[in-house]
Amino acid sequence: MRQKAQVSPSFVAKKNAILALLSTPESTYTDLSPKGSVDAAIKPLIDRINALDGVVTTSSCAGRVTVFLEGRKQGKGYEERGPARNDGRFGKESEQAAVPGGKGMGGKWLFVSHEPVGIFKKDEGNENLTELLGLRSSGAQNEALALSGEANEMRLARFQFEPMILHIMTASLHRAQPILAAAINAGFRESGIQSLKNLDDRTAFPMVAIRTAGLAFESLVGLIPNRTQDREDGAEIEEHVTCIVSEEYLELLVNIANERFKTNAERIQRFEQDLFKREEGLGQAWEDSNCRQERKRAEGLEQQQTLRKAQVTQERGGPSPSDIDEGIDNAGLFSSSPPP
Repeated sequence: MRQKAQVSPSFVAKKNAILALLSTPESTYTDLSPKGSVDAAIKPLIDRINALDGVVTTSSCAGRVTVFLEGRKQGKGYEERGPARNDGRFGKESEQAAVPGGKGMGGKWLFVSHEPVGIFKKDEGNENLTELLGLRSSGAQNEALALSGEANEMRLARFQFEPMILHIMTASLHRAQPILAAAINAGFRESGIQSLKNLDDRTAFPMVAIRTAGLAFESLVGLIPNRTQDREDGAEIEEHVTCIVSEEYLELLVNIANERFKTNAERIQRFEQDLFKREEGLGQAWEDSNCRQERKRAEGLEQQQTLRKAQVTQERGGPSPSDIDEGIDNAGLFSSSPPP
């Protein structure tokens, strides 16, 4: 019989610290993501997972569509920040710099949304997609390409869709296994278990990374020359990212991303359903191979004994009083309850 697993005090301490951070009021909570906080779309799932024993989420993204401008290949980097938009996205009026060194010097997000993007029509007097995505319209695409110069002198802007990614720290491999199985079954096929090289470290725990590359895509949509011009006082002249594709092409990209948001949401739902079907297993220790073999052997022997009794009963033409006492009914069928 399985016994309830004991969670180490060091894991409990780490989990409590993470939960304390997540319980910080949303108005003051910040993290290293472009959004700066936990995505609302994935928070209910995170709360359910964190309520389980022996597991805790460490990072997450429900899925997002972005336009990212890569940094300069040469020259000094810079970091530019601005207030978040009311709708939670970062557009041209708010350009949050990327982590220094992560995507080149001065790389930054021009646009980030964790939900499907609305398409705005010019004839409705609304912002068009080019402007919404933080790009500048050009009279013709050839003009933008002419400004690009040599390949190593340009900075490229990419439209990207990225599906959900979720990291869950677990107290043991036994707790990690059902989470990984649920993720793969739901379609997050590039999921895996990390930190295995640190299993000898009592303060390090297996980390389940839930992810898929199948829904992700990117497309080049803009650029600026990499020829930086500085004013005499050392300040850089403002540079605009010129869109090199048509408004119709941007609309196509957004439509594809919005469809993948739907598929991503369906996979998240399947993952949640499958995971909590295994909830009982997450709260218990899994048997090692020797214990499992012994239990299966005992169950097999018991089944063989039951079959032999049933055969003897049929050969005799009816049950004996002792057979009835042991659970064989008057028709010669065994009806005892299954083993615990």
